[in-house]
Amino acid sequence: MTHRDQETTASQLQDLEQEEWDLTLLALSLSISEQCSFLGPQGRDGPQGRGWPQGRGGPQVGGVGSSSSVMQGVGGGFPNPNPYLRCRPSETDVAQRGAILPPPLPLRNRETSAALPSDLEKFSCDLTSTARNNHLDTWSMELIDTPQGSTQQLASLCTSTYRLMSTYHQSDQLSNSGVVWGRILPIHPSLLQKVKITVTVSTPWVPHPLPIPTTLDKTVQSLIDDILLLLEQTPPTNGHFLLKLCDSEEYLRNQEMLGLHESVQTYRQFSLVVPLRLLHSAALQNLLTRDVEDHTAPCHLYQLTDSPLVSNNLRLRLQEKLSSYTETVNVLMRSKNRADIEQLADELHAIINILCGITSQEVEKALDRLQKIQSHALQKDLSEMYEFETVMVMLHQTLGKLLHVFFDNFSYNFRGQDVYNSPAVRDVDDNYDILQLNVATLYGLQPDWISSFDFFSLSCSLTYGGKDICEKSISENISTALSLGNNIHCNRMMVFPLCVRQLPYESMLSISLHGSKQGKIPELLRWAVLPLYRNRSLVSGTVLLSMSMLVELLDPPTPALSANHSQASGVIMQLDFPEMARWTYDRPVSLPGSVLFSAPCEELHRKISEVSQKHCICFLTENERAFLWSKRHCCDETTTFLHLLLGGAPQWAPQELTEIYTIVENWTLHHPEEALFLLSNGFPDQTVRRKAVQYFEQTSDEDLEDYLPQIVQALKCEWELDGPLLMMLLDRSLKNVRIAQQLYWLLVDTQADAHYQSWFNQVQAALKHCCGKALRMELELQVQLVNLLTQVAETIRTTDKNRRKNVLRTEKCKIEGFFKNGISCRLPLDLAVLVKGVKLDGCIFYNSNAAPLGVTFLNMDPLGRDVSVICKTGDNLRQDMLVIQMVRVMDKVWLREGLDMRMVTYRCLSTGPDQGLVEVVPEAVTLGKIQQEWGLGGTLREDTLEKWFHMRNKTEEDYEQAVINFLHSCAGWCVATFILGICDRHNDNIMLKHTGHMFHIDFGKIMGNAQKFANIKRDRTPFIFTSEMQHFITGGGQKPERFHRFVELCCEAYNSIRRRAALVLSILQLMLGAGMPEMKDIHDLEYVQKNLRPLDTEMEATSYFTKKIKESMDSFPVKLNFLIHNLAQSTGRKLDLRNPAQSSSPNTNIQEAVIHGYNVKGKNVTYELRVTIEDGYLISEKTFGQFELIHKELQKHFIESTLPEFPKWFRRSLTPRSRMFSLNKYLKTLFEGPCKGNEFVCRLFLDGPKTGSSTSGTADTDGQPQIQLYMSYSDHKLSVLVKHLKNIRLANGSAPDAHVVTMLRPDPLKKSKRKTKVVRNNHNPTFNELIEYRDLSSLQNHVLEVTVKSRKTFVAVAQIRLEDIKMETEEWFPLTDPKTCSLSSWHFVA
Repeated sequence: MTHRDQETTASQLQDLEQEEWDLTLLALSLSISEQCSFLGPQGRDGPQGRGWPQGRGGPQVGGVGSSSSVMQGVGGGFPNPNPYLRCRPSETDVAQRGAILPPPLPLRNRETSAALPSDLEKFSCDLTSTARNNHLDTWSMELIDTPQGSTQQLASLCTSTYRLMSTYHQSDQLSNSGVVWGRILPIHPSLLQKVKITVTVSTPWVPHPLPIPTTLDKTVQSLIDDILLLLEQTPPTNGHFLLKLCDSEEYLRNQEMLGLHESVQTYRQFSLVVPLRLLHSAALQNLLTRDVEDHTAPCHLYQLTDSPLVSNNLRLRLQEKLSSYTETVNVLMRSKNRADIEQLADELHAIINILCGITSQEVEKALDRLQKIQSHALQKDLSEMYEFETVMVMLHQTLGKLLHVFFDNFSYNFRGQDVYNSPAVRDVDDNYDILQLNVATLYGLQPDWISSFDFFSLSCSLTYGGKDICEKSISENISTALSLGNNIHCNRMMVFPLCVRQLPYESMLSISLHGSKQGKIPELLRWAVLPLYRNRSLVSGTVLLSMSMLVELLDPPTPALSANHSQASGVIMQLDFPEMARWTYDRPVSLPGSVLFSAPCEELHRKISEVSQKHCICFLTENERAFLWSKRHCCDETTTFLHLLLGGAPQWAPQELTEIYTIVENWTLHHPEEALFLLSNGFPDQTVRRKAVQYFEQTSDEDLEDYLPQIVQALKCEWELDGPLLMMLLDRSLKNVRIAQQLYWLLVDTQADAHYQSWFNQVQAALKHCCGKALRMELELQVQLVNLLTQVAETIRTTDKNRRKNVLRTEKCKIEGFFKNGISCRLPLDLAVLVKGVKLDGCIFYNSNAAPLGVTFLNMDPLGRDVSVICKTGDNLRQDMLVIQMVRVMDKVWLREGLDMRMVTYRCLSTGPDQGLVEVVPEAVTLGKIQQEWGLGGTLREDTLEKWFHMRNKTEEDYEQAVINFLHSCAGWCVATFILGICDRHNDNIMLKHTGHMFHIDFGKIMGNAQKFANIKRDRTPFIFTSEMQHFITGGGQKPERFHRFVELCCEAYNSIRRRAALVLSILQLMLGAGMPEMKDIHDLEYVQKNLRPLDTEMEATSYFTKKIKESMDSFPVKLNFLIHNLAQSTGRKLDLRNPAQSSSPNTNIQEAVIHGYNVKGKNVTYELRVTIEDGYLISEKTFGQFELIHKELQKHFIESTLPEFPKWFRRSLTPRSRMFSLNKYLKTLFEGPCKGNEFVCRLFLDGPKTGSSTSGTADTDGQPQIQLYMSYSDHKLSVLVKHLKNIRLANGSAPDAHVVTMLRPDPLKKSKRKTKVVRNNHNPTFNELIEYRDLSSLQNHVLEVTVKSRKTFVAVAQIRLEDIKMETEEWFPLTDPKTCSLSSWHFVA
């Protein structure tokens, strides 16, 4: 061969190689989706240059029905260069043929580049011309950043969050004040009138705080004006002044009344001075505002989730393998070497392994064809070369689709490049196909399953709101012998005989994988759920689900549950859905005026109201639901609830929604319980749920805070991450930092629920972005502090009891180190509380099984008081949070109605599984500690509380106020603990303040789940109200009217909550799935509903609750339980008797009492007593007997062990001088002890003891006997509630065993005789028993005879002419001696 021939041959080979590249690049530009049908590639549908990846239900690509100019060029102008590339038919072709037929295969002869058609400009890009210079990039597969997340679901949330923040400007003070504003209470105006309070105000102009008396009904701005006027300061021209609490960073709202602030009410409740600081708005510090950067920063939520580290690791590995793949392909395209083909196969398998073993049949087929090519024939056989190039193009395309599908289904912050188009968009109303899907492959099966099971089986159900729409589709006998490694290609078709267009939008697919052994019941191995629609699009194409290994929930499946399937791990299921088009769903709209309301008749109105009294849908029978729906045209908000009406709707198919939506639109929600019921899992319809969201959008921040835990739980039932409920929460969080902080910690706690962890993790990421940098850093600090406290508390709890003190001494230094370098932190319990350090001597642990850690923090404000917190581990605090929330809600209901129950609640926060923080109420002591001052017998005494409060309250006014506070708070907690069934009530979880306020702690047992000892319930009464408490309220029986008031308060509070029973039940219903051990199913709701007695009248409920009070009072097992608990807990501890700072009488406070001398007149000896008080001294003379009487009076009011010993008779000296010495010693000890400064003691010594004998019979002997009745008359029925008697006594003055007998005169046959139960040995008995007389056509000419009897003795009687009585009012009626009445002389007019 000549040199010229060699040059010619080389030139021809170079041209041939270039032509091969041209054809290869041309094939790369062609769409081969018909050939490479890997489960339907999915594409993007978004703005150019910034398209979001479409999710499982989003736009799909490459399916039949999508058109492409490239494919038209291939099919219509020149022979197909690849026999495996099929032409894409147009939509008209699909409609005409009904099925896709493959075109005839072209000839296999090789065409040169010269034979290519001249209309290459039809292609979208000319890869052949660009590749001549840079052909190495053709096979490159790069990963692109998607900081918003690779799935459409998270990307949509990013878009919505960014759009929400764009609606506000960082300079807007209303939405970005950065200030923690005080909470506003819904208090009835009558509770604020003429109520005085003292505030101390620190100002920039005066070095010391100024005490200023004011009233609660004055606005904060008025108080500021008064302060400026007092200090002769002019109001500022720029900005304004604000008042901040010294104890926290909470600011009062200038336009609101002072007494409406919750914090101010707390100070007033405990009779404390309100410490305030006056600040100019320009001088505010520690603000949590968002800056310009926060509002302009792109919304990249993925980096705010808990997954970036995992994602980054995967990206590094995958990019490395993709780079190796690209390099290997380029080498192979030049070398055509067999060894390079094997290397490429290894690279592909490595990529597949990184993708959790997920592959496709197309990838495997292309690789198999590539490995069958004979590399030595590539240079000789043009058809082999053509086959090689075609397979390489197919392999590259199918690998790209594999990456596309993987990142569409699993969430990462990167993905492969997408070059696919979206299919045609069509309305789902045009889809007449039945629903079907193919379960293609199971990846990552556990090896022991394949070896131990004979068969696998699949079951697929289609549900709406937890109810099956049709029968399950089951595929059995998937032999484990078919497995390839840990994978099985199932290819099982699941068919549901329902037209797609008739399915509700909120339909869910639930798929279960079971393993079967011969002769044994199939075992559930894994499960997964999938929404049928997402982002208004029907699910299509390929879906990959990481199947859950958690316990399958009984709650209806929701998209929130499916969010956990987006983490690529474990067993992965591949589903194939039809991909003819992108089917979109448009909701029906309501038709105003199409639903006409007609007022129901009286009987129908009564029946509808009676059914509606059950409140919850779960309590209604199927017939009752159908009844309400059938009478929907007669129902409105005055007769029933919207959720009860909608709960009876038989179908929620698209064709039924127009009428439902019309009813919803025309219905007005008036109360939060109506909205809360609509947010439950029984209503997945998004239009219905949007109605509830619209209600909460109009509520105040304080009302929203009350129901925040329930709304967070309702997020589980939302259909889209960026649904209206979450957007409402984010919007309110932008405007109120307190809501943002509370929402954050609620989301932290909910992430402990593994079923919804991924869903709430993404929600929390959106919240973090909305918070801004300042608040986000503050929350991160709080997390660090909580983690540190939890670690220390857990270390102490798990340490041996004997070593705990030493461990605490070491561990508390870590807490102190947290605040080094000037770090301050807001407490998670309250964003307003800013602390700068910790008191080392305030770090303690409590002697209980859990050994909780107590920490006292230093307030950032030098005038603020320190804050104590308990960190608990090993206890589920979610129940405590729920109970305290319920008590707060009840208290607000009472306050709205003008009923101040003086309730004390504290903050409690669950920060994770079995851990959390609890606020410590200052100066509170347990009932058990009080009783232990008398030893073990203290629990059996009646006067423990009375004496303790006498010791703690120095003035009579303070003591009387303490009694009233105790009366109200005890009544409130009796009602709350009864309704919620709070058990495990002993004297160590009942706490008292010296101001009289009582409250309960530790709510580990609720809903009537009482603790048992030897199969006997320890809680034997409906609630805790002991005879000891009654003794304190009535002053040992001296003031029985107070017990009457206590009963009245209890019944009034009980009926008030009963009127809002729907609110109680709606709150509890949404918490059934919140992970609480004793609040988890319908039976717990039934318990509460039973206690609320919704079908009773108020008179019946009053009588019922009074019986419960009597059951509690007369129960000896309660005291026995207290005694047993004291025995178990007794460790020799003593009560701290240090007196808190309290008021005392300023001019009668005895400083010293000394006997200076004595006078003897015969047998009478008087001692000269000099009493030194604050403004001088007094001289009086007293005998030894008078000193003895004073001591006896002191014994009635003080604990005996705290009083000095009075000189006993057998130790007394006969000489007056020695007696004077003994008395002086007694007086010195007395006024150095607990009696110092006590007004009662001062009065005894200054005025002397009362010598008259006090009556112990508890009756006012001068008072007239009376009976209190409440009567009502309706529907021919007379109802008489016998309430109280007072001043009832027998002829000898003793207390009777009284009962009341009523009779309706005239009654010659005595058929109207009724009587109450007996109340023994009481001058002022309480009955609250209901007596009814039916079929009474009129009250005219009727007299109610009321007789009080004691056994068989007539005590008193009253005759009440009914026609003269004002009904439905409480009234006292005088009783007369029956001997003065001649019953036979009565005459009645017929």
